[in-house]
Amino acid sequence: MKSFLVATDFSVSSKAAALYAANLAKAIGAELTLLHAYLLPTPVSEVPYVMVSVEELQKDNEKMTRELADSLHEQTGVSIKTMVNIGLPADEVTFQAKEIGADIIVVGMRGESGAIDKLIGSTTAAIIRKSHIPVLVIPEKTVFAPVMKLTYATDFSYTMSARCLATLQALMHDSPEATINVVNIQRPGEILSVEQIAGKVRLEPMMEEMKHEYFTVEDTTVESGIEQFLRKNPSQVLVMVAHKHSWWERLFSGSHTREMAYRSDIPLLVLQDKD
Repeated sequence: MKSFLVATDFSVSSKAAALYAANLAKAIGAELTLLHAYLLPTPVSEVPYVMVSVEELQKDNEKMTRELADSLHEQTGVSIKTMVNIGLPADEVTFQAKEIGADIIVVGMRGESGAIDKLIGSTTAAIIRKSHIPVLVIPEKTVFAPVMKLTYATDFSYTMSARCLATLQALMHDSPEATINVVNIQRPGEILSVEQIAGKVRLEPMMEEMKHEYFTVEDTTVESGIEQFLRKNPSQVLVMVAHKHSWWERLFSGSHTREMAYRSDIPLLVLQDKD
């Protein structure tokens, strides 16, 4: 990973995500671009009010973005590029990520115990859905730490692509002792299908260059099974793959995946394998 795109709306959670991203970029030698996307205000009543010009809005947003970039640079030493554009946040973030050739998108997220941020919190799921590159979701209170343990949740129904594997390897590059916990959540009494067994067999040679262990957890839901596992096996990052044939994609069509992002108290890395 050589290029990060970090989305910000200047909220506490998005600033925390930007700081995490800057520290991670520093650790692996990546470039970082800070993007703020905004919509023009529209009148919601007939009451007259002073309309701010587009030029003023743009100038103010550029100033706030630059100030955040300068603050991050002071804290981490990382040089940061900035972008400020008018547009729907999810669309603008995924479009600009493609335009600059970003390897990963970083966004902030408040947990379920707090109100969802007006901009980033309400669009994180849309960014994950629309993006074709990995998305790293950072809970508000996350403090950066070297990645020594990753938990990869999978149902083995698909074969991880080379680009997904490369992202995992990049995260672990500077930590030779880092380990991946590969965890499969099964309903009580459920056994792996022939397809899932074949998927697990195909995964093994892809993981052989990284330290890894396999685990099975019985639970009635994927979310609670993952939470149960992480309580017993603390990790720095939770990894899932967005794949059209996986249970992730089926969950994503409803509210379960969004709930998992809100509930997770560690960074959630969504690897994209939907092409």
